Amino acid sequence: MTAPRVIVLLLTAAIAGQSAPAPTRPTVAVEIDAASVDNRISPHLYGQFLEFMFEGINQGLFAELIRDRSFEEPPDATGLSRFWQRYPDNRNDDYGLSLRRVDDAAYPDRAAPDGTTGGHALRVHLTPAVIARHGLYQARVPIRADVAYRGYVWMKADTFAGTVTAALEADGSAGRVYAEAPLATANGEWKAYPFTLRPATTDPHARFALLFGGEGDLWIDRVSLMPEDAVDGVRADVFEKIRALHPAFIRWPGGNVAQDYHWAWGVGPRDTRPTWINLSWQNALEPSDFGTAEFIRFARDLGAEPSITVNVEGRGATAAEAAAWVEYCNGPTSSTYGAMRARDGHPQPYQVRYWEIGNEIWGDWVRGHSDAATYARNLTKYLAAMRAVDPSIQVIAVGDNDMAWNRRVLEDTREPFDYLAVHHYYSRRDMQGDVAKLLARPLHYERFYADMDALLRERPSGRRPRLAINEWGLDLPEAQQYSVLGALYAARLMNVFERRGDLVAMSAVSDLVNGWPGGIIQADRTGLFVTPIYLVNTLYASRRGAERLRTTLDGDVVDLVASRSADGRSMYLKAVNTALDRAVTAQISIRGMQVSGRAAVERVVADSVTAVNSFATPDAVKIT
Repeated sequence: MTAPRVIVLLLTAAIAGQSAPAPTRPTVAVEIDAASVDNRISPHLYGQFLEFMFEGINQGLFAELIRDRSFEEPPDATGLSRFWQRYPDNRNDDYGLSLRRVDDAAYPDRAAPDGTTGGHALRVHLTPAVIARHGLYQARVPIRADVAYRGYVWMKADTFAGTVTAALEADGSAGRVYAEAPLATANGEWKAYPFTLRPATTDPHARFALLFGGEGDLWIDRVSLMPEDAVDGVRADVFEKIRALHPAFIRWPGGNVAQDYHWAWGVGPRDTRPTWINLSWQNALEPSDFGTAEFIRFARDLGAEPSITVNVEGRGATAAEAAAWVEYCNGPTSSTYGAMRARDGHPQPYQVRYWEIGNEIWGDWVRGHSDAATYARNLTKYLAAMRAVDPSIQVIAVGDNDMAWNRRVLEDTREPFDYLAVHHYYSRRDMQGDVAKLLARPLHYERFYADMDALLRERPSGRRPRLAINEWGLDLPEAQQYSVLGALYAARLMNVFERRGDLVAMSAVSDLVNGWPGGIIQADRTGLFVTPIYLVNTLYASRRGAERLRTTLDGDVVDLVASRSADGRSMYLKAVNTALDRAVTAQISIRGMQVSGRAAVERVVADSVTAVNSFATPDAVKIT
């Protein structure tokens, strides 16, 4: 057998290209016993978390370029919402064009479910006038040269005699036309009218316009525009960054939003789904474009397992509703909801393995909030209903950093479950300006895991769930959040996860895309940058060992974990220098294994401790 290679991952606050003078550089002796395995590391340890939160999914992840595409936002005096404007502008009274949001005609023409705002469309009334090229438009639509943009608009008309044109233009009165396409003549009941636009110019702030000519009335709804390189509806640039993370699982739809969300809003043809009110995040109107099918396809495109969080008693949710979602995903076509899935275009069961029952139920900010005893009763009820549909599912229950909550849930839940979810957040208020507190915080969680391990050992061997740390993150000023300090915190915490791999089976940073400053991919409509915590995630997920090896260090300046790959061909050393003011020399000895004489070293470094990643400086902190 070929001698294993050694891969060293270094996380340090030392400045790239510089080193401390030799006399001031301490030496740390590291001894690795490759013949002694302290614990196994879960193959599902490193996943990701995705939530409907501001532009986390819509505009951040999902490739749809049109905002308020079903005209659900409240209109202003012009008859249009904040995202739409009259074309060419509002300088003059264009008496030949009247735009009005209506609630007596919409596609689809049906009542909106509770908690949603569906049922609106835009009525366009045209009469002879002096402004020939008029309509409506959206600004700040990013386009790239030689990329096809495919779109459509739903229209119906009774007395309309005229033309409809879709166009991409420079954003300005009489702006340059990059591409335009006539649509088929609108006539009769609701129908989707497709078009394709291929600009020859890149413009990050173009406008998309719908232009009308002629006379009469027509109604428009469900406007769409997406680039052809989208990956099953996901932005290509964002998808590539996520793929580099090698996520073992993706958790969705939340988060707090899970306690607002009803799964039936996000199934069926995309254009028949309602817009819903996101009670968790400023009552934002959320289109249901990214629903169950889109999420599962996205996860599977990445080679990740989908992990779905069901709503527990929030906003009218029930155990029967949760069980129906399991049946929709995993049931045979002979079942009620399996047949619905088949009608939606996917006769084969999705076989979703991971199901989380509620999110942060202990917090009074979520719908369905309760005490631990009430949650345990609900958990028992939901477990029974969901497993009656599919006994093979792996269930994640709501835990907390509060041991009393965990004890009550473990003792009172009559059905066994597989994982207990605990969330770790550390904020500027906790840190109080002391960086040493930041870097020491992961050790606090390590002590918490020891307490959890003791609690779980009180349970019968068949009723000991493992931990899913499926939300963790920092809430620090950007100058620290996006600096090498964020990377150091993340690496030390992930070292703790691996040291407690016997207990911690799953983890996910919060959030994957946008949502709040903790989002590790920050994407606006024209581009993106990744945070230092993203960089650490890529290294740890792509260099995850299967077995943690026994390691001895002298001193506590370096936090180090050694592991071996499942095939035994690679050894990974993950070292974090917690000394912010000096470099450290490590003398590493390995016994119990013959290794090759070559080692690969990957470092997360910056030109200064204060350098931050941003749209302007995306590589201030980087991997070398």
